Amino acid sequence: MKGKYLKGKNVEYDGSQLSPLWTYINFDVPGDSIISFRGPCDVAEEYMVDMEDRKKHAAISSPDMLHFLIELFGVGMVAMVLVQRLLITVVMELLRDSIDEDAELEREYDNIFALAPGATERGKLSVSVATVSPVSGLIHLGLNITSEDIPVPAAGLEELGVEDVDKFAVDVARLFIEEMKNVNVDACKSRPVL
Repeated sequence: MKGKYLKGKNVEYDGSQLSPLWTYINFDVPGDSIISFRGPCDVAEEYMVDMEDRKKHAAISSPDMLHFLIELFGVGMVAMVLVQRLLITVVMELLRDSIDEDAELEREYDNIFALAPGATERGKLSVSVATVSPVSGLIHLGLNITSEDIPVPAAGLEELGVEDVDKFAVDVARLFIEEMKNVNVDACKSRPVL
């Protein structure tokens, strides 16, 4: 699995990026991959793959997010949802080491909620979706950098005390790649039972 952080490159996420071979076509990263970048988010309804959000005409937007796109080949929908949960778990683990000690985190399936120091209510830190294409499984995870100008109660990495967003992006990808490599190692070392 390959990883790449597009440091200093502002990419506006509108949902169209959640498509097969997008990272290969645009950034020469072929095969199983995790790519991350920073930029605004405004998902067009035509690109919403979560049908619950689409039916509700949900507004999925943020002026500044840290985005992760994952593409895995040869996997189905259930496997991609499980990989999505693994990614969320990796993010939670790193956040616990990076945020202000007075901040609170909570995971609800594929969502992360947080209560920043001084905040009166918890806010949504993440947006995430998993899907499949004819050739691959795809995941998008977006983490708010700030809670400003978001259409739902939100939390942001800055308010939580994440001081170096670039380093955090690289650390998430590195740890996720390590987890995926270890999954493959463990899958190859157990004998079958009859």
